[in-house]
Amino acid sequence: MADQKLEFNIGDKVSWIKPMACVPHPEGTLKDREGNVLPVFRDKLEKGRVISLNYHGYSCRPDWAEQYKDAMCGERYYDQTISVSDKTIQKI
Repeated sequence: MADQKLEFNIGDKVSWIKPMACVPHPEGTLKDREGNVLPVFRDKLEKGRVISLNYHGYSCRPDWAEQYKDAMCGERYYDQTISVSDKTIQKI
């Protein structure tokens, strides 16, 4: 299984790890002078669906980007390219 290459189809629900993503502090204890929770950098689990396959890898749209469907930039603006060799991508 370790040497097998995973194949995904367009529309498949997948998850992947986004390395060093900026997220709010997990305990919420680290705050600035105004009381805002400061961000930290952690590996973050992202979920979404495969939109297309291109030369660089899979083009995936995160689930949270669906709320921008009717916005001027559109949901396509938030698509992320995940390398085919990325070991963290898996089908949900």
